[in-house]
Amino acid sequence: MGHYRLAVRDLVTFIYGTGDLESQSKHNRLKRIGQHLHSERQATYAETDRREVYVEATFHKAMHEITLSGRIDGVLGEKKDIIEEIKTTETALTLIEEDTFPAHMMQAKLYGYMYCLDTGLDSIRIHLTYIHHPSKQHKTLIKNQSFHELKETVDEALDAYMEWLTLYTEHQFEKRKTLEGLTFPHESYREGQYHFMGAVYQALIREDILYATAPTGIGKTIGALFSSLKTLKHENEKIFYLTAKNNGQTIAVSTMEQLKRHGLRIKAITLNSKENMCLMDEVDCDPELCPYAKGYYERVRKALEDIFVHDDVYHAKLIMDYGRYHTICPHEFALDISRYCDVVICDYNYLFDPRVKLVRYTDEGDYAPKLLVDEAHNLVERSRSMHSASLSYAKVHTMLEAFKGMSSIEPSVKRLLKTMEESLEAIGEEPLFIEQYLDPGLLEAIDDAMEKLGQWLDIHKKHKNRKRVREAYFYLLEFRRISEYFTDAFRYTIEQGDGATFNIVCLDASTPLSDIINHVSHGTVLFSATLRPFEYFANLISKGAGSHFEVPSPFDPSRFGVMLDVSTSTKLRDRPGSVMRIVDSIYALLESKKGNYIAFFPSYQYMHMVLEHFDAKGYDLLVQERNLSLFERGDLLERFQSESEHSKILFSVLGGTFSEGIDYIGDMLSGVLIVGVALPALSTINQLQKAYFDAQGFDGFDYTYPYPGMNKVIQAAGRVIRREEDKGVAVLLDTRYATKKYLRLMPSHWRPTMLYKDDYLQTALDAFWSQFES
Repeated sequence: MGHYRLAVRDLVTFIYGTGDLESQSKHNRLKRIGQHLHSERQATYAETDRREVYVEATFHKAMHEITLSGRIDGVLGEKKDIIEEIKTTETALTLIEEDTFPAHMMQAKLYGYMYCLDTGLDSIRIHLTYIHHPSKQHKTLIKNQSFHELKETVDEALDAYMEWLTLYTEHQFEKRKTLEGLTFPHESYREGQYHFMGAVYQALIREDILYATAPTGIGKTIGALFSSLKTLKHENEKIFYLTAKNNGQTIAVSTMEQLKRHGLRIKAITLNSKENMCLMDEVDCDPELCPYAKGYYERVRKALEDIFVHDDVYHAKLIMDYGRYHTICPHEFALDISRYCDVVICDYNYLFDPRVKLVRYTDEGDYAPKLLVDEAHNLVERSRSMHSASLSYAKVHTMLEAFKGMSSIEPSVKRLLKTMEESLEAIGEEPLFIEQYLDPGLLEAIDDAMEKLGQWLDIHKKHKNRKRVREAYFYLLEFRRISEYFTDAFRYTIEQGDGATFNIVCLDASTPLSDIINHVSHGTVLFSATLRPFEYFANLISKGAGSHFEVPSPFDPSRFGVMLDVSTSTKLRDRPGSVMRIVDSIYALLESKKGNYIAFFPSYQYMHMVLEHFDAKGYDLLVQERNLSLFERGDLLERFQSESEHSKILFSVLGGTFSEGIDYIGDMLSGVLIVGVALPALSTINQLQKAYFDAQGFDGFDYTYPYPGMNKVIQAAGRVIRREEDKGVAVLLDTRYATKKYLRLMPSHWRPTMLYKDDYLQTALDAFWSQFES
């Protein structure tokens, strides 16, 4: 017998749902209005009436056990024999009857039956109350129902759901059966892989938090997914494979396809942004403009059954094809499919970013997510970015110019701009104003502008300025959402430079991250080749919770030549004097062995300073410039990987595309030169962060500067060795690499050679490469 938990709201929407997808602006506005009108209605209740009454009941159908749950808006009357379900609407009340929105009355009836089960009542009166916005008038549809009539209604709903549940149950049976018999899809384990897999399995079985440091090349993706799948016991459990970059998603999808070919029956989906999945020329989810939003809920059930029967691994193109065929929004369809998938592959932001996180998995408690966090060293910096936001004075001024003459919008945008101007006037010429509290006046002005922009969008479907109004709405919404997370780990700043910006700066996102990891997830494994020191990551991700496991490197350390040139300082004041040593080091690399090399710099300015003195004659030179498009990055990588008669050198910047997330396999990369220790820039914000961490009892300097910097260095060096047969060199150039602090942060499998002022890099390189000569 399968046991399934389901919210009453989700059941009736699935079976009886009608209507359109709402645009996000309208959805957000109506949700806020609905909450307010609900509260106003409940405030009229008598003291003896009850509000938000939780009900839960378990039903048996065939071989299925289904637990339904929900909250009744109101239980009324002296005998407590009246239940009220409140709905907010913009539809004229005269047009609303019992069958106008079938799911609403069905929801109320199911609540009525469950309440009767709890209380023993043999009949009940149902009030389905619609409150009209903006008039606040209401209309109540009243149904007197006996317990027997309500039972028939519930049976009808569950019988209708059984057709889908049978499909889902058959899949669950096949999944469990094939998981039990699933063997590892390779003939043997890579060295260290089996121990990594055991640690992942144990952590998820115990619902623990594990930080796993494992070198590149041991097969972390297949190891983590295979082990986590073996822990799935219940239908509500899901594996979330979270990545920082698209490349990680591609590998995870490929792994799921491989397991499927090996006999596993599993449902896996990749989630992508709405912009990447939209079938229209322009993203606008208003049902009067988008045919894929119009009538979405009337067609989605058939589409779900179709894709669930015919496919198992759902990627963007496949979902878009189904969306086109069934005329439904692919992005929303993907989110609906994910409810019934066993593995969800997505970016970090779908669970951690307040602007886009899936509340169905983080807030509602109906699922038991198990988290696999790939390249977890990225999560600290990404999480701070997710919880920060900016509002540009120039952009708001441009909004006002664009909306001149639009009487329903212009005054509210003018008020917002005036509020910003008053703040700028108050701080004078101060280049960076810092406050520990948000400005309530600014938030009020943003709310007012958003309200007016949202109302305008609901009315004007084909106005020439619609796109600008939509962009303005979402620009303000982003700032407003982040403001709701503001605590003492944030700062409110006003920066005056090229233009004034009003900023919410997150110094530490560990509280919202740990809320998900400690309280929502049912086991979390965070893995990367660079999780040193463990305490730094544990403190900034899970508030210190969790254990650490390290997989020894399976690679022969003699095949990776790590050379620390500690002769030259690359500090800002010393950079002009370091140029020739860097140029000579690049020549030494290129001459030691014909191959492809990358020189990584801490900044574009420093990189170009060296470029001016580098003579590329006899070599192939490639340069990573600022703000390359996706196509330009792909083209540069393709040129770097192509065959050449000469040694090839790519000038690049640490922390970018070419230093993380790309596998340079075999002879694709013979070595790297890493200039400096990748310290974040000395800035007021970073100094604020340092002071904050000091106040928390940590070493603020290390948490702000060396730890993040060395993670970038280790990631860049890690590009060289990807497989056991690979060989290559990494030259790290800076005097600080001779200090104990930096030596302790280096991976335990490195065997570095120290080079001082009178040592020649060429000699060390020749000695390294000579051991491979036949």
